[in-house]
Amino acid sequence: MPPASQAEPRSISLLWLDAESSNDANASKLAAADDLRVKVIADAISPHVDYLGPIHNLLSTLLTDEETLRYRQDVLEDCLANPAFSEGLRALLPQLRNLHNTVRDIRARRNQVSLVLSRLSELEDYIECVTELEALLRKHLAALKALAWRDLARELARIVNEPAFLQMTEELPQLRAEIRQVVSVTIGVNLSPDLKPVAATLLSINKERFHGPRFFRKLWGIDEEADRRGISTLRESPEAQRFRNGRILSERRDMLDRLAANALFGDLGVVLDDVIRPIARALERYTQIRSGLLRALEPEIAFYVGAAGLVSDFCDRGLSFCRPQLLPAEERRLEARALYNLDLALRFARQQREGDLKAQIVGNDVSFDDKGRIHILTGPNRGGKTTYIQAIGLLHVLAQTGMYVPADSAALSPVDGIYLHFPAEEKPNMESGRLGEEAGRLREIFGRATRHSLLLLNESLASTSATESYFLARDVVCCLRILGARALYVTHLHELAADCESINSDVPGDSRVQSLISLVEEGEDGVRRTYQVVPAPPRGQSYAREIARQYGISFEQLQALLAEDRDDGER
Repeated sequence: MPPASQAEPRSISLLWLDAESSNDANASKLAAADDLRVKVIADAISPHVDYLGPIHNLLSTLLTDEETLRYRQDVLEDCLANPAFSEGLRALLPQLRNLHNTVRDIRARRNQVSLVLSRLSELEDYIECVTELEALLRKHLAALKALAWRDLARELARIVNEPAFLQMTEELPQLRAEIRQVVSVTIGVNLSPDLKPVAATLLSINKERFHGPRFFRKLWGIDEEADRRGISTLRESPEAQRFRNGRILSERRDMLDRLAANALFGDLGVVLDDVIRPIARALERYTQIRSGLLRALEPEIAFYVGAAGLVSDFCDRGLSFCRPQLLPAEERRLEARALYNLDLALRFARQQREGDLKAQIVGNDVSFDDKGRIHILTGPNRGGKTTYIQAIGLLHVLAQTGMYVPADSAALSPVDGIYLHFPAEEKPNMESGRLGEEAGRLREIFGRATRHSLLLLNESLASTSATESYFLARDVVCCLRILGARALYVTHLHELAADCESINSDVPGDSRVQSLISLVEEGEDGVRRTYQVVPAPPRGQSYAREIARQYGISFEQLQALLAEDRDDGER
C-alpha cells in the first residue's frame, strides 16, 4: 500500500485573525492584575483548573487592535446565541484535554513499545476529536456568524474528507485489535532437585489470558500442547552449575529472583518490539498528521465556553452583560450604563447560590469624555469608592480581552495600559518610608503612561499631613491633565476635588478635571450609603458629620455623654 499523505492543517485561531503571528504585537501586559482581582475572574471563567493559567494570561494582556477584538466578540456572541453549540463544545473539552495529555505522555516515553502505543492513542484521539468537532460545527453552521467558526468548519471538513484521514480511520481499529490480541506471555522455569526455580525463559506470546487451572497444567507439563522451547536466551543463575553437578543449594537467594526477573523484563521488551514493529511501520504512513491544530484550539475553546457560561449564569440571575462598542483610540472615551464590579458580584453569587442578585448589586453610569477625563472621587468610608475604581479597571480588562462586560451598555476606546496606584503598606525594610515608596511608584507610572492610558489612583499620597498631601496630589492631577490620560483619583482630600475648575483654567490640556461624589442619603436615623457615584461638588462637611456620628463622637453625642456624666456626679 503506498504511503498515505495529507495536506498540513491550516493554522486557525479563535483568538487571532492571523494564527501565525499571534504574538501580542498590539497588546501590553497588565501591570495591575492582582489589584484588579484578575485571577478571581479567570478562575470563574475557567471550566477546568488546567485552563486557569492560559485564561489568566489572556485577561492580563490588554489588546488594543479593534479588528481582533471584534473577531473575538463575534466568536463569543455565537456561543451565547447558541447554547446547544456552546454545550457541545463544553462536552468535547475532556476529549481535547485527553489528546493533549497523550501528546505530553509521548514526550516522556523512552522505549519503542510505549512510543508506538502512545502515538497510536494520539491518532485515535485525534480522529475522535476531529470527527466530533466537525459534526458539531456542521450541525450548527447555519446559525454561526463568526468568521473563525466558519473557517474552522471548512478546515475540519477538508480534513475528514482527505484520503489519508479516511484510510487512517479505517486502519487504526485493525492495528488496535492486533495489539489487544497480545494479552499474556508464557514463562518456562527450570527447577533444582529440591524444586527451587533456578532459570527462566519466555516461551510464547499468547492471544489468550491465563486462568488458574490451565496455568498450572502448563507449568507442570500436563498440557500436551505446551511448547517448552524458549524464544529468548535461557537465563541461568550463577549457581546453575551446582545443580548440574548434583549439588543441592541449602537456601534460595532473593538475588536470584531479582536477577531473573530483571532479565526477563528486558527479554520481554525485546520480544514486544518485534510484535510492535509492523504496527510502527503502519503508523509511519501518518507521520505528517499532527494534532497541533486541536491542541492549540483547546484552551481557546475553554475560554469561550467558560466566558459564555459566566455571562449566561449572571444574566439568569438578573445582572446584565453587554457587548461593548469599540471606539477609536484617539477619542479616549468610556461610556457605560449601570456598570457593576464583577468581582463583587462573584462574591455575592458564592454567598447566595440561587436567586436574583440585582437588588444586591448597585450599578453606576460612567463617563470619560471631553466634559471630564480626570475624575476626583470623594465620599464617606465604605461608600463603594474602591469597588467603583476596580469596576472601571475590570471593564477595560474584559472588553480588551474580547469579552462582554458587566453593564447594561458600554462603549470605549481601548487603553494601551492600566496603571493602579494604591497606598503602600509601610514595612520595616522600606528605606525611603511609605511616602517615598508611593512617590517612586508614581514616578514610574508617569514614565510609562501615555495619553491613551488609564490611571487609577486610590488614596495616593495620603501618608503625610493633609496640607502636604493636598499640594502633592494637586501637582499629580495637574500633570495628568498635561498628559491627557483618562484617570480616576479616589481621595479624602475634598479641597482637591473643590479645585477642579481652578486646575482646568490654570493648566493647559484637553483632559478636563471633574469632581465625583459617592452619594449618601440623610434621614432622621443618620446617613445611608447608596453606593451611587455621580458628578457633583465635594461634600466634605456632611461626610465628616456622618463619620463622627458613626463613631459616636458627634457634637450632639458627646454633649449628651457629658450631660449624663454630670447627672451621675450630682447623684
